[in-house]
Amino acid sequence: MNALIIEREKIKANAAEIFSRAGDATVYAVVKGRGYGFGLNEYVPLLHECGVRHFAVTDVSDALQIAKLGLEDIEILMLRSTALPDELAALIENNIMLTVGSIEAAVNANSIASEKGVTARIHVKIDTGMGRYGFSPDDTEQIVSVFCRFDSLIPCGLYTHLTSAFKSRRVTERQIASLLSVRDELSSRNINCGTVHFANSSYLFRFRTPLGDAVRIGSAFTGRIACDVRKSGLSRVGYLEGNICEIHWLAPGSRVGYSGAFKAKHATKTAVIPIGYSDGFHSEKARDTYRLRDGIFYILSDIKRVLSRKTVYAKINGRHAKVLGHIGMTHTVCDITNIPCEIGDKAEFDINPIYVSPDIYRDFV
Repeated sequence: MNALIIEREKIKANAAEIFSRAGDATVYAVVKGRGYGFGLNEYVPLLHECGVRHFAVTDVSDALQIAKLGLEDIEILMLRSTALPDELAALIENNIMLTVGSIEAAVNANSIASEKGVTARIHVKIDTGMGRYGFSPDDTEQIVSVFCRFDSLIPCGLYTHLTSAFKSRRVTERQIASLLSVRDELSSRNINCGTVHFANSSYLFRFRTPLGDAVRIGSAFTGRIACDVRKSGLSRVGYLEGNICEIHWLAPGSRVGYSGAFKAKHATKTAVIPIGYSDGFHSEKARDTYRLRDGIFYILSDIKRVLSRKTVYAKINGRHAKVLGHIGMTHTVCDITNIPCEIGDKAEFDINPIYVSPDIYRDFV
């Protein structure tokens, strides 16, 4: 049976490194995308065991699923601002901390909370460059109104989302300065902003200071951040595992896969493993920007990839087995000519867990 193998001890070690770097700042574990592909039902309790008490998500169903786990002393922050009444009602009913990034979201949240006879706790989002959710730093009066003029809302925090912490100190510092200017303006009016936060995984491991009152960390728990993991003290977590289902010998000149992308130069022993791109192996985010500089970057990246003759491997019995031809939807063929193995032996594939099909079993070991 194919399975996503998730190493508990690596997650615990990554958590310890994150808490060490965060110092006195509160750690929000961002578990969006079904816990970065790990699955919430085991991943969230494991992080709770590591000392995490604050969780953040971007999907209502994920927030409600965490709430149903019944963990003690936790807070769940919904990072996506929403003005949809049905989403707000579900979040408020389950005591989920809201993000408010627009007057419409504030008005609807206040109305629903008032109707239910409760107060809703909120964090106010400031848009400093992401362009998705949040008030402009210049929308001073609207921001003040959210903090002061809604009886059924309790503001508990102020934050922004950094767009370029993985590559640009200049842009990052400008965004932080914009957020802090809002904080200072509110403070000048004797308004308590609550928890001020902006740091994500890339920021924590590249810049470290200042951190604000809290850090929001997602990918670092998985050991898959946009900077050099070898220097971070983190370990990559998660690999896809399947069993060899067939073994064949290919005669010289035989081809493998669609369009016959691989041609055997000599007799080659192959293993077939029922794992393919639909399971998450060698899947990646599609290119989705089309500026001239992006196009040039893509071309140069492709040229570099061709010149480097990059090869894709699986690991079988501790040894690297070259993948032959195109990876199929549900199958991969590997060269095992010099690898002792037999039908039923396990093959390991390096993958990003976020792309692994939800139908694949998650095995925490």
